[in-house]
Amino acid sequence: QVTVAPGSAAPVEPASPPSAEVTEQVAARLRAAGLNEQPMLGDTAISGHMQRLAAGEVDAETLLQYAADLDRLNRFSTEQGGSIPTAFWDVRSKEMAANGWDEYTVVRQIAVPEAEPYLLLLAQGYGRFLRFKATEAAGEDTALDAALDIFAAVAVYQEKMSPQPEPVDDPAAVKGRADAMLMVWQSLVAGSTRTNPLTGEPLFSHSIFARDNVGTIYQYDVGQEMSIAEMWGVTGFAPQFVGIAQNNNQVEHMSISMVLQLVLGESAIVLDGIEVEKAAAGKADEAEAQADMALNNAIQRDFVPFFTGDWQQAVERLRATLKGRPAE
Repeated sequence: QVTVAPGSAAPVEPASPPSAEVTEQVAARLRAAGLNEQPMLGDTAISGHMQRLAAGEVDAETLLQYAADLDRLNRFSTEQGGSIPTAFWDVRSKEMAANGWDEYTVVRQIAVPEAEPYLLLLAQGYGRFLRFKATEAAGEDTALDAALDIFAAVAVYQEKMSPQPEPVDDPAAVKGRADAMLMVWQSLVAGSTRTNPLTGEPLFSHSIFARDNVGTIYQYDVGQEMSIAEMWGVTGFAPQFVGIAQNNNQVEHMSISMVLQLVLGESAIVLDGIEVEKAAAGKADEAEAQADMALNNAIQRDFVPFFTGDWQQAVERLRATLKGRPAE
């Protein structure tokens, strides 16, 4: 992923208020870049940037550079078939603020040529998601296929970032590469995690990049908040892996179960135990628990043993199994 240096682009001392002409120029450039006039989903929007400008919290030069960087991101993602809404970038998340980052710094560093592999990853992943959303109503595509297909975009990204594969006689290095690929994929399709019931801490984290996923991007396209389950649904999954209609988060469940089993070494038995406990406590329907356990075990049987050696074979085996056509 992109390495973002800490620090804010805002001046240390409040800048003098710009002239009316400069203020109008900055607003026009931000508008041309595609930012919202007013905040919609936590974005700063033109109104927020202009308030900062008037208060001396940011200078005109920084905002003009920001607009130019957004233009580059817009052009690049559109050319790659996955046009990312400008407002998606225009956010200062809690994680960013806690690390001394702001939207100007992050966008500046993603807009440089060296970060193109990561931007390409987001654009290609989002492009695949958009094709799914455009045809899902007609039954021409499925959530399962789209989610698993995104592995191909991750493979391209990994090849660009680390073109020399680890030697096959170094198992630790080979597994490390596979683990990294799976973590990037999980971040892109869901970006979520689960909480350790003993410590209350996340089992794994994607830091500020957790919001760089197709679902969050899509919310800025449609202009409304949606859950991962609402955006993905469960098309493509055979009934035994869904159970009941309310159990509609199977793409997220699949992605987290993969990480827990392959990267963190958690057994399906332990994960199944959590589902049994939830059902016994009335926190989950029995049919839902059975479906989640079936999904965990399919991943253990048809994905985990093969992914490190051949990610494509593992993905296709799992695809066949989850569609109800067990792999040979």
